[in-house]
Amino acid sequence: MGQAKQRGTQAQRVAQAQAKIEAGRPEKLVCNGCGADVTTINPVSTRGLRGLESIWVGQCECGQTTFAAKGDPKAVEAFFFALSENTELTLGSQSKDGEQHAQLDLK
Repeated sequence: MGQAKQRGTQAQRVAQAQAKIEAGRPEKLVCNGCGADVTTINPVSTRGLRGLESIWVGQCECGQTTFAAKGDPKAVEAFFFALSENTELTLGSQSKDGEQHAQLDLK
């Protein structure tokens, strides 16, 4: 606990984590289905996914879900391979402060 205190208060650490996430947010995604710009983009927790720094998901108006991932090239490749192999996928998400976790079922 002493090391966490050296990094600031909990509120400061939450703000730092949020700033880090927002700094990596893409301006837009391009829909894999219709090619339209997807501007409503949400972060997905990468907790437990070694080698992935960030994952972003957007839902196009055509109904297509589009992902973006950043991290080690092998980890990104494995992530997209897993997406292509699964017809059903459950992704975890969490609130900005890390308190609440939810699951998103993609079928």
